[in-house]
Amino acid sequence: MSTRDGDRRFTRRLLLAIGTVALALVVLALLWRILQVLLLLFAAILAGIFFDGLARLGQRYARLPRLLALPLAFLVVVLLLAGFGQAVGSQLVTQTAQLADTLPKAADMLRERLSSPPLAQFVGDGWLRDLLPTPGQLLDQITGIFSVTIGIVVTPALVVIIAVYLAIEPELYIEGLARMVPPRRRARGREVMRAVAHALRWWLVGRVVSMLAVGVLTAMALAIAGIPAALALGVLAGMLSFVPYIGPIASVVPALLATIPGWPWQPLWVVVIYSGVQFLEGNFITPLVQKRAVAMPPVVLLTAQIAFGLLFGLMGVFLATPLAVAAMVLVQTLYIQDTLGESIRVLGEHPSRSG
Repeated sequence: MSTRDGDRRFTRRLLLAIGTVALALVVLALLWRILQVLLLLFAAILAGIFFDGLARLGQRYARLPRLLALPLAFLVVVLLLAGFGQAVGSQLVTQTAQLADTLPKAADMLRERLSSPPLAQFVGDGWLRDLLPTPGQLLDQITGIFSVTIGIVVTPALVVIIAVYLAIEPELYIEGLARMVPPRRRARGREVMRAVAHALRWWLVGRVVSMLAVGVLTAMALAIAGIPAALALGVLAGMLSFVPYIGPIASVVPALLATIPGWPWQPLWVVVIYSGVQFLEGNFITPLVQKRAVAMPPVVLLTAQIAFGLLFGLMGVFLATPLAVAAMVLVQTLYIQDTLGESIRVLGEHPSRSG
């Protein structure tokens, strides 16, 4: 082979490498641009898995055909939401407005307390007092939490429509994605996608049970203790428990601020109630649910929440845990099982797994 031929081959390889890197960078740039859309799509997939799970319950326990079980699942969700709205909707709206009016005033009152002796001596030159948000900032933050939380739980109309289509015929989309895999690996690709869906389904079971338990127990305990806006605070606590670890901590802040006028006993009751509810949830409810539901290592969850929160804000925090669940299943199936050849129980799998 002549030197000229060698130079040509080297040039072609170099240009091919440069082109590949450039194409990869363009694809990454495009993905970065549409990441918010991809997060919305993932939220729709979660909602679709939720509806599909309800339909499977109807098929398994009521022996209903799929064509009847799925519409019945949608109807049950609509009726539950309508019943909740009918029962406590007006009270919840009133208490939420009351809470939005109370929290800025409570923040002002707390700032005044920190400015008066003997607390002023501890606060010193005001560094701690400066950490407190102004009433306007606080109202914006609380409004943002409510709007993002409600938006993710209730789900935008577009996400619901996508979720409905996914739930109606999930195998169609699994098969479509499998077509992107080489033919000899398609069967394994289908298995992996079903394993991800299975893990996310059982993770949702755990989260829904936890959210209901935390919301009901918190609202009841706050109402018994005479804490203002108990229902609104309970609903907020239940919604934020969708995010493990960070959510429960964030939910206690509005409750503490709302009880500043009842200092010191009402804030003390809030600490006792929220601590008690988290103790019950962490030591009794969660272990019971996790006999079947998905449990994730705390370090993995917190790392994912911080990373996605920094990248995508509140929506990233809310979707960080299910994304971590999906990523964990992919690592266990594609790397540990397929690449390393080790036998491992995949996240969400159980000895008597039946889909």
